Amino acid sequence: MLKTRFLSALCALLPLSAPASEITGKILQVDLTDQSFELLKETEYDPKTDIGRSRFTCHWTDQTTFRKTEEKTSFAGIKGPVLAEFRGIDAASAKALAERKPFVARVATLMEDASSSAKPGISENLVIALFTPDEGENPRSGHITLDGNAVPVSLRKQNFRIFHQQTITPDDLTKGFWQASLTTREQDGKLLVDRIDAIPLPDPRLTDDQKLPRVLIIGDSITMNYHEAAKAALKGIANYHRNDGNAFSSEHGVRNSELWLGNYQDKGLHWDVIQFNHGLHDLKQSYDPKTDVFGPYAIPLDAYKANLEKQIAILRKTGAKLIWCTTTPVPNDNKSTYARRKGASAEFNAAALEIIRRHPDILVTDLHGLIDSSPIFDNWRKQDDVHFYQKEEQQVLGEAAATTIRKALEKQ
Repeated sequence: MLKTRFLSALCALLPLSAPASEITGKILQVDLTDQSFELLKETEYDPKTDIGRSRFTCHWTDQTTFRKTEEKTSFAGIKGPVLAEFRGIDAASAKALAERKPFVARVATLMEDASSSAKPGISENLVIALFTPDEGENPRSGHITLDGNAVPVSLRKQNFRIFHQQTITPDDLTKGFWQASLTTREQDGKLLVDRIDAIPLPDPRLTDDQKLPRVLIIGDSITMNYHEAAKAALKGIANYHRNDGNAFSSEHGVRNSELWLGNYQDKGLHWDVIQFNHGLHDLKQSYDPKTDVFGPYAIPLDAYKANLEKQIAILRKTGAKLIWCTTTPVPNDNKSTYARRKGASAEFNAAALEIIRRHPDILVTDLHGLIDSSPIFDNWRKQDDVHFYQKEEQQVLGEAAATTIRKALEKQ
């Protein structure tokens, strides 16, 4: 019954008329016999139970459409004519197109083996037509055929995008890694997929040194600041990875940890050490300039502590050695849209350490204490921006994270 409610809650958010991008995640464990796969995505919560899941079993049928989408830098290798959609056509180019004169577009989507639902024609700022690329080493131009006329088209010199779509088979999904957008529906308690738009992802096992342990860093933009420094400090010691994008608040961490962990049960995709942190997004506050008063925290301290316990439970499933990283300071009050108050990091670190002390095996990287005591951050302390843009600052933070990671690897 609970499983059915989960599927109902998920499908309620994904009407069949909505675009495929309504549900997106990573495809794992493709079973050709059962015609199913696991979709790993941001957690969906059942509104009746407030229980969350991030792994869903999806099933396909003989009528399911499978397509691969790859982004390209030119039309090289494309043999025309191929059905293509050009979007991002400004007013001047739209006028030229209407007169069957050369026009410019921003985005091109090439649809090889396109379904019959894609019909040639012009609509607002897009056109769908048969397209033949120009010859050359890296062509970004060609011509479309409209009403028997060959109309030249080119892409903008900057900020253009080219997508190439091809029909694939379920067997292709068993080879490699995929990010997918799905059109789904619920039937007989199953999540059925009508269409799969899959984007190939790199296989980390091809770039990792298989002789070295694997390390995952989970954190917000501060980890982005010292990412390269920490990675360099661990070169030859560990394969260094960090979560996709920004880990944001502890609530976001609970919802997305499964996604960031990936298929850690597969050989070569395991994690030996995981360092994690949330705080700077939890401690955000509203601010009223009229009264000069800060509002409540984005995530109250009690909820913050509960979220950390939940996240620890999720991360422990990997068997990795865990490291908590203290939240870096707020140097001075910031009273902008994303207000932060000086001293708030200390409050959140105290709350976090209450939880970490219950788990004595978890190590701590104390970046907050390091920043408070090091003269390298003297200039940084004069501002109200929490980020670290100076190379010397990033180097110190990256080295500190790497030092704790090396200690964790010694305890493995």
